[in-house]
Amino acid sequence: MKPTILQIALPCPLRLSFDYLPNNTEIAWQNGMRVKVPFGSRELIGIIVNIKKANEESETAKLKTIIEAIDHQSILSADLIALTQWLSDYYHHPIGDCFQTVLPKKIRLGETAELETEIYWQLSSVFSEIKSGKKQQELITLLKDYSEGVSQKFIYQQLGQCRTSLLGLEEKKVVCSFQHIKQSLVTHNPVEHCELNEEQQFAVEKVWQSRSLFAPYLLHGVTGSGKTEVYMQLAESMVTAGKQILILIPEIGLTTQFVERFKQRLSARIVVLNSAISDGERKQSWLLAKAALADIVIGTRSAVFTPLPNLGLMIIDEEHDASYKQQDGLRYHARNVALIRAQRANVPIIMGSATPSLESLYNVEQQRYQLLILNQRATGASMPKIKLIDSRGPSANSGISTVLYQAIKTQLSAGNQVLLFINRRGFAPVLMCHDCGWQATCSHCDARMIVHQRRNVLCCHHCGLIKRLVDKCPICQASDLKTYGAGTEQIENTLQAYFPETPVLRIDRDSTQKVNAFVEIVNKIRQGGAKILVGTQMLAKGHDFHDVTLVGVLDADQGLFSADFRSTESLAQLIIQVTGRAGRGDKKGEVFIQTSQPQHEFWQDIIKHGYAFTAQKILAERKMMAMPPTSSLCVIRAESQDEFLAMQFLSDVSGLFHQAIQEEVIVMGPVPSIMERRAGRYRAQLLLLSQQRKPLHQLLDYFMPTIGSLKLTRKVRWSIDIDPLDLL
Repeated sequence: MKPTILQIALPCPLRLSFDYLPNNTEIAWQNGMRVKVPFGSRELIGIIVNIKKANEESETAKLKTIIEAIDHQSILSADLIALTQWLSDYYHHPIGDCFQTVLPKKIRLGETAELETEIYWQLSSVFSEIKSGKKQQELITLLKDYSEGVSQKFIYQQLGQCRTSLLGLEEKKVVCSFQHIKQSLVTHNPVEHCELNEEQQFAVEKVWQSRSLFAPYLLHGVTGSGKTEVYMQLAESMVTAGKQILILIPEIGLTTQFVERFKQRLSARIVVLNSAISDGERKQSWLLAKAALADIVIGTRSAVFTPLPNLGLMIIDEEHDASYKQQDGLRYHARNVALIRAQRANVPIIMGSATPSLESLYNVEQQRYQLLILNQRATGASMPKIKLIDSRGPSANSGISTVLYQAIKTQLSAGNQVLLFINRRGFAPVLMCHDCGWQATCSHCDARMIVHQRRNVLCCHHCGLIKRLVDKCPICQASDLKTYGAGTEQIENTLQAYFPETPVLRIDRDSTQKVNAFVEIVNKIRQGGAKILVGTQMLAKGHDFHDVTLVGVLDADQGLFSADFRSTESLAQLIIQVTGRAGRGDKKGEVFIQTSQPQHEFWQDIIKHGYAFTAQKILAERKMMAMPPTSSLCVIRAESQDEFLAMQFLSDVSGLFHQAIQEEVIVMGPVPSIMERRAGRYRAQLLLLSQQRKPLHQLLDYFMPTIGSLKLTRKVRWSIDIDPLDLL
């Protein structure tokens, strides 16, 4: 009988699987099982990706035997194994590393794949009313609402520590305890659905009609048009039909409000998957979904890999958001992965946004996606009026114009909330000596250090370097150091000085570092605890603050003159998203955009004609330039501590590509990155552009083994980024 060979994907940078011999002939080996194997001087946990029979004895002579099988059956379904192989092929990334991304940390480290249990309590089957104390009576009343039982943790949350009372009732045989799978509580009496308007109803019916086939929909709804209501009604119908729903949202900060809305409205088993939860919770949620014990999975980017045996619908909220793209390691885009998964599972997928990506709009144009439009705000609220302010005009202080100051004053006197947006945290982006011209720059990057006055430090936002804030020029010892530009911290200080009696709340990465800090801030805003909000992009997306009637956008020109070809698209999306925070309730909203280029064509387009017009104009420009989404782009990046090695490595790679006799792929570069030095390493990039996707991938496939064997491969860090979002 021919010996069996297990082909195993291991977490290493090599782009191949490894052959091992099984340690047990009685095990029914399956693809997707985890095994521990010897690998050099280490022991690694890998995934079986193929099982084959050896052709002859000599084929197995030098093979090592695995140490142990961790699973007795596959941890991954056939569709997830196939999806991981697609990830490896499409993104040209090592298969072992792809499995590391697909699996939760505790699973890939070899922990048991069994669901965790906890103590549950319920009224006993022989329960009858008895005389009891106040706490015991509260317990009985609570358990009457949950006939199937409820976790001890939930009881303690509702009634405080009451173990003695529980044990007393157990002794009287009033209640009994048992072990039950640990999972979130289902809402028993959900809030009734809102009545849908015609546009929403049409969207729901259209998607429901195609529930048993792959159908991609772009749900283009203005801010506040009730896209979430469409999601909830479809999710409820799917749950009733016994199907599972996967919902992706871009930011951890949006999770709490999103999940709470679903829990209030649906009697469904909902689990959350994002980096804010513990590794243990993540593993439990993943296993619940795998066992079909979760109806709805809500998560950020990596939740797209959740095992869902009864998948019925996929939803991507804010589909345009750049955070769906992983920027290191396996550089996948969650939207693209979701589309492939929906296609293979034969289920509909909805991509919702007020500012759809050009990729999605182009796919609508090519009739690959169906367009669903929500033109009116669900609450009946009117869209805010947008006004441009010339920032070169009269200025109150720190980048706040006199016009904006007066508008803030008017809204505050009316008891409303104001939101000011500036996409830069810290106090100021420049610290400079007037005498000799010295500027505080990062010693590891080609970038300026940002002043963080409250912490009394200079910080590099690119590599994280922190230095004490200097009070004298290190070159000429002058003490006349000035700051230029403004960040969230300086705007907060300025507003607090203008309005000393009014609470000002700053929302950026610095102020939300503590656990649950962002959730607490959002609750404070909703309760009216802060009248002036100052924030970065964290505030621009998806939040529903009904008392915000004025939005001010400061320093709005950053995206107009960027070297990145996507910058105007990103700026248009950001402006529409942040202005959409105004006037979402009963009160009318207004928006002030401060710009030094008020006559610029971009501002005239976005204000007079809106996002759809502006996006189509940018798309037409992309077509003329033959740039994505009308073509396929790939960036090969390299970095090294040596100033010249990265460029030399990419020159060698470029030389390989030019050996191929082909005209479909344009090879551009190599060139140094726009920020050449970052975190002490010199960076360069090589671009591949093709009108068709296939020739580009064929070229990479053909030369990948040769690139891996180049002399400089071991001396530089290099990566391949398919469909890059960032060229900087």
